[in-house]
Amino acid sequence: MVVCVYVGLRTHMFHGEHHGNFYKGNVMGEAFTVNSVQTKAAYHAYVDRTWEEHKWLTFLPPRIGEDRSIPQNNLFHVWLTEYAAFLTPCHTKEVTAGMLKGIKRSAKGLFYREYGYEWMVHKVICPLTKREKTDYTSSSSWAHGEMFMVLTWLQNFAGSQGCILESKGQFKKLQREQNGA
Repeated sequence: MVVCVYVGLRTHMFHGEHHGNFYKGNVMGEAFTVNSVQTKAAYHAYVDRTWEEHKWLTFLPPRIGEDRSIPQNNLFHVWLTEYAAFLTPCHTKEVTAGMLKGIKRSAKGLFYREYGYEWMVHKVICPLTKREKTDYTSSSSWAHGEMFMVLTWLQNFAGSQGCILESKGQFKKLQREQNGA
């Protein structure tokens, strides 16, 4: 039996009955898959330890079911973090907000220069100064198909440099559909 605990961007696996170090790290960004009596017991132990330490817990409603797809926009940011860590080189937890912003801007720029899609840019106008500039659009505004194109490009571009970005969630599902699998 394997118990998966998702901590931030890394997955830690515990085999069999070993749950002594079930939780390490901070509370934000944690997700637990409870799919057996053993993982349920481990989760309860985690809640008990966290309660004893903090005396205050907030839980979101659980997502029910096996297919809990990661949205493409989230995957874009995960991949940018992994790619920045690969290039630096450092651990993904050491990637700063500035590094992430820089790699995101570079990736958008490279993609735009290669393909020139108009949805990648918009005009920014300051009503006060009347200054205008062209800037890249937010990835959250891209349509599913547009995001799919960027993710496919990023996966190939990073791969050409030796950085393997794993297909996950919604993107992986769309890849399978496109390939007829």
